[in-house]
Amino acid sequence: MDTAKPSEKTTSKSVLGNKKSPEGTAAPGKPVGKDKACPVGRAVSVPVSLPPNKDSNAEDPSMDSKPKKGIIFEICSEDGFHIQSESIEEAWKCLTDKVKEARSHARLSELSFDGVNGLRMLGIVHEAVVFLLEQLCGSKHCRSYSFRFHKPEESEEPPLNPHGSARAEIHQRRSVFDMFNFLASKHRQPPEYRPQEEEEDEGQLRIVRRASMELPLTVRFKQLKAMSKETVGVYRSPIHGRGLFCKKTIEAGEMVIEYSGNVIRSVLTDKREKYYDTKGIGCYMFRIDDYEVVDATVHGNAARFINHSCEPNCYSRVITVDGQKHIVIFASRRICCGEELTYDYKFPIEDASNKLPCNCGTKRCRKFLN
Repeated sequence: MDTAKPSEKTTSKSVLGNKKSPEGTAAPGKPVGKDKACPVGRAVSVPVSLPPNKDSNAEDPSMDSKPKKGIIFEICSEDGFHIQSESIEEAWKCLTDKVKEARSHARLSELSFDGVNGLRMLGIVHEAVVFLLEQLCGSKHCRSYSFRFHKPEESEEPPLNPHGSARAEIHQRRSVFDMFNFLASKHRQPPEYRPQEEEEDEGQLRIVRRASMELPLTVRFKQLKAMSKETVGVYRSPIHGRGLFCKKTIEAGEMVIEYSGNVIRSVLTDKREKYYDTKGIGCYMFRIDDYEVVDATVHGNAARFINHSCEPNCYSRVITVDGQKHIVIFASRRICCGEELTYDYKFPIEDASNKLPCNCGTKRCRKFLN
């Protein structure tokens, strides 16, 4: 192995004789002859002055006046065999080709070198060799190599700023902006799941709600806003981001919460959705009918955080109160305290390229929302 670093005391010799010119170059006009071979492991600079008409030995690949950069691999033997290359694989291939050629001339059976690695055969991957190679001068500049024994010390200097100062750069958010991120904080724990236990206050509230179920829908709807604040709350959800959880046990058929927001025309939904995407805001919309849609993105309530489930415990229903249509969420079964409220989004079926994965985790999960 040669590092191609020229020795400090290199003598410039003429190719033919032993005479030296005062300037370190061969005397002009001298005939060119043969030179002795360079010793292994040393790169010698041999400048030659040739007549203009004689260029038979002008190009010799083994003698280069400029030292090569990087590591030079050499394979040589006592009988004069010599290979020099910048690539270990290339040097190993030249060696195997020479062996095959010599055995064919000697009419011997051909050897197979399939699966033989030149790095391993020449000891390059040996731990002791790797230990020495990693200490060579300039090895710290090998960016794509993972060091095993001698890891280069990282520079303590900060990277150069193209703007000259960090204050001159444009501030970029590390995460997508979410105005409701505080609702999914790990410090806001959902209520404890209690399927059987019941507190005194909760029992009295349930009696009042059960009595109100016999009232007309309009009367029940007017009481819903005050009742929903005590029965449901928004917390971190295992299904997706935030979810609506039950704080008081809800019986089947009860009104849970209204899906409120701005009522807009259905033709404006695409325009608003694109606007919310440019601002990095999640879009929350619920269709009332073919002409009207409730946009709860900005002016909505906690009902917008209800997640989808293939086995829901709630369902939605459009009711008319005082001539206006409202979307109300009803409980389809008894919902215990600490349980998450879900309903089926009922998205239309789309192509495989536009599928939205479902994370409800129920036994009858359809794997996709659409």
